[in-house]
Amino acid sequence: MTGWQPPDGVSGDYSAIKVSVGMLGPSRFRCPARDAMASRQGLRAETLVRRKPEYLENFANGPFMRAMDLIEFHRRPVDWALRTACASTVPGRVVHASVEQWAAHGVFGYLQAFADDSEVVPVRENWRYLREWSVPDQRGAKRYAISVWGRCYNSEDHRLRELRLLTNRANGRTRTEAEVAVAALVLASALPQPLPERVRIRQFALLDGTTTTLFDGSRRAALDLYDVAGRPALAGLVDAPGGLDYRPGAACADCPFAAVCPALPRYAGVLGVQDDRRPRRAWSPTTSRSYRRCPAQEFSRRQRLPLDQSKERGESAERGRAVHRYLENLHGAGTASPCDSKVSDNWVPGEFDLPDRERELGAELLRHHAEVCPLKLAASLADVRVEPDIVFHDTDADTVVLAKPDLLYRDRGAWVWREVKTSTSTARPSRWFDYYPQLALAVVLAARGDLGPGRGRVELEVLRPSGVDLVVFDPDTPRVLAEAESSLREHFRPWHLDDRFAPKPGDHCRNCEVSRWCTAAVGGRAGND
Repeated sequence: MTGWQPPDGVSGDYSAIKVSVGMLGPSRFRCPARDAMASRQGLRAETLVRRKPEYLENFANGPFMRAMDLIEFHRRPVDWALRTACASTVPGRVVHASVEQWAAHGVFGYLQAFADDSEVVPVRENWRYLREWSVPDQRGAKRYAISVWGRCYNSEDHRLRELRLLTNRANGRTRTEAEVAVAALVLASALPQPLPERVRIRQFALLDGTTTTLFDGSRRAALDLYDVAGRPALAGLVDAPGGLDYRPGAACADCPFAAVCPALPRYAGVLGVQDDRRPRRAWSPTTSRSYRRCPAQEFSRRQRLPLDQSKERGESAERGRAVHRYLENLHGAGTASPCDSKVSDNWVPGEFDLPDRERELGAELLRHHAEVCPLKLAASLADVRVEPDIVFHDTDADTVVLAKPDLLYRDRGAWVWREVKTSTSTARPSRWFDYYPQLALAVVLAARGDLGPGRGRVELEVLRPSGVDLVVFDPDTPRVLAEAESSLREHFRPWHLDDRFAPKPGDHCRNCEVSRWCTAAVGGRAGND
């Protein structure tokens, strides 16, 4: 029998185990506890979860896959296949225009990349590895299933099986060795007969149109790879040695066990909206800022459509990120020593490439930070949390909230939320909460005591060439709290009620990082290049 037990509120049997190769992806994208429980098909949360309609299809690569099915299996023209794929969704759902553009881009790129590939033909059914026993094994399981997701092919003589995994961009998420190893097992062993002599796994980047071979070898080599890199990883996923590892985050939004998760705090009413009729989504201050600029931009980002890096990572934005990373490294360096004004000329963290003027400006801003470094007030390392993840479920709005303060530090027993911003402007907004929704969220959480006991506060540190502003917000001041609650509600409610996320074209389109996928963008529209 398995060595771990589900939390209170989850029950069922362990007789059927099913995993997908994607569960073995990079750990920062996964919740091990969710994966371990979800792999037991008989486990269910006892709390009834009411199904709620979703207007927009929220799987960005779904239309691409449907279009390719029509092209490969039914010999339909490309344009007809795309129109049909974007219209043939789950009943009641529609495909957002940005996803239509993305699907078209991916289909044309895919067909071009494999136009001369005649070695294999498409397979209608994705392969699945199945094993069954008459009596339960040591895990209490009698049936195992492993699935792969991608485009499946084999040669006419069935000697070669090929799986084409999809990724958004060539330099995007890296497949783990375990993913490749388990996928190789499925291709090498899945029925029907005859089993292949050779297995090949390739990855196709939908944005770039490039193909990378991840594995190409004999069936024996595939099974050997599984024994080395796949079997231990699968056992770790299913068995959860040491107990269930809960990692609350964005995945909580569609987790079937979220309602009973012991690691997900439940704070009713933080967002100021009592309306749980919408499907559960994840919201953050970043979500709010993107939505206010353009609802379609926020939806496209949430669907993880590729960003235009030249706009997403402009010089001033990169300098701001570099300053934040520098401070993150110093504050989390394992000492509680405050920063000083001695900033080296080569201060820029290695992952950033700044021109000289931005490098010099960044050093000047960092010298100003030393004047108000919060570590002057922290007594020990236990009193400092650098960029902690704050995740909770607002049950009144059925929304998972994600926040990441630049710093939490403890001053005289109470936690202080510090946000750090860089600016070359001399303007000071009259309503900080409208400009920075994370400040409004922080004030509300502090006032409720959700950050911990004691009289906490919220601080905004703005680094400018001329000096540093330190703005302090006292959650115990009625006017401050009322403004924070009102601003937070105004930020959240329109997004929460929206189910179409229509574009809002304007001057901001020219600097929009997802305008390539928008048919309404000012200054041009996406193409099928």
